[in-house]
Amino acid sequence: MAPIIISGGCFLMIERIEKIPVTPESHPFAHAAPRCHFDEIGYAEDEFFLFGTSNIYTEDQDSRISILYPDAPYVNRMLVRRPARKEDFSGNVVVEILNPSALYDIDRMWVEAWRYFTAHGDIYIGITSKGDVLDTLYRIDPERYKRISWKNPLPNRPMPEKIGFPIFQEYDSGLFWDMLTDLSAALRENDSPINPIAGYGKPYVYLTGWSQCGSMMVRYRESFADTASQKLGMPVYDGYLQAGSGSARAPINSFQSAEDFWSTRENFLGMIVSTEPYIVLNTETETPYTRWKGNNNDPRALFRTYDIAGSSHDSKYNLLDYYETDDDPARVGRAQPYPGLEKYPQDYPYEFVYSAAFRNLFVWVREGVPAPASRQIERYLDGRSKKDAFGNTRGGVRTPFIDLPTCRYSKYSTLKDDPTKQSDFWGHVDPFSPSLLKELYSSLKFYKEQVAECTDEIIAQGYLLASQRADIIRTAVDFARDRGLR
Repeated sequence: MAPIIISGGCFLMIERIEKIPVTPESHPFAHAAPRCHFDEIGYAEDEFFLFGTSNIYTEDQDSRISILYPDAPYVNRMLVRRPARKEDFSGNVVVEILNPSALYDIDRMWVEAWRYFTAHGDIYIGITSKGDVLDTLYRIDPERYKRISWKNPLPNRPMPEKIGFPIFQEYDSGLFWDMLTDLSAALRENDSPINPIAGYGKPYVYLTGWSQCGSMMVRYRESFADTASQKLGMPVYDGYLQAGSGSARAPINSFQSAEDFWSTRENFLGMIVSTEPYIVLNTETETPYTRWKGNNNDPRALFRTYDIAGSSHDSKYNLLDYYETDDDPARVGRAQPYPGLEKYPQDYPYEFVYSAAFRNLFVWVREGVPAPASRQIERYLDGRSKKDAFGNTRGGVRTPFIDLPTCRYSKYSTLKDDPTKQSDFWGHVDPFSPSLLKELYSSLKFYKEQVAECTDEIIAQGYLLASQRADIIRTAVDFARDRGLR
């Protein structure tokens, strides 16, 4: 089948899309509809397969890109979550690079911000980003996913000396870059047969990704976005929100050495004068690996970094609470229980900051109002973060949870399996005693008043949403009550 031509004569390498039905026996992996109560909130969820070809690229020591292998065939999948009524569409389409680090698709940015997306009328699209997850898909539903394919057309290449993540020689992640470009182009064609949201109208399209997928965003923005925008005659993505990945950059294909995975190359750092708004969110886990150069919060630059004080890479909400009613990962041995020896896992609710960051990005793109600047986490010369009298981190993006704390937040936990080691991917908390809480805040009633005042101040600064004010206050008060304040 020939490539499809869209506006301006641009060829797409996607040949067709196919909607995969949901039945009582078969549903999409990582489905959100039952968990997020789509029937009640007026949303719909569909899964599509993408059939097409991609080039696999390589680069020289001067970062010049060339095609290593042309037109490699693939079959990939994507999840589409949308307002059931087209008239409820906000105009925003958020494309998430689904995270493959646990060897299955994790829609972490959806997990953090779905309440805002669905309340706002945004469309969400999650696209599988690596062949690494195929074994899980085949095991979870072999009949549904048997056609998915990321076949590596050059399987005999030598393994790289250094790798950032495990390599599966039968697949090549380098297939992904053309998929990202073609998907954005297709979404902008309102009547295209390969547009999964055809009929919803002209969208603003944003790219997002978490952890490993943030490093994919760095690679895409550095190596492919400008060329794609020139071909389309418009920005390939109108804005970017990267999270949980520092300034890491993914290899251009699976077999490229990852010696510069944590690189701070000058040509990417020039992105602080990008033509599209770009926001980076980091927890305390990633901030030691964030090496952007220059003043990232210069009001003239289309680049912002938000370091969320008190948070760690993973949290109780995004790895435990959200998946309470979903046993798919556990059925194929992919569940991720809290690994810490400490009793209380990290529960900092940084999802409220994620929602505000998306709002800031949308307003920046659509109305030209820059996202607010943020001070960085305060650090000593050796990189350690500075702590306040309670042992919590100073600086960074603040919330009532850390400005009016009821615990000490730690970005690390001691591993149950090996108490001589620590992980700083999933931290823990040390709750304050009831007597200390009473000394600090007197009563739950007075604490709630203080939280309300603090929340209003941070809403005015732009790091929290007025629409989530009641939930923020309720969550903080619940923490205080559970920890013994009366």
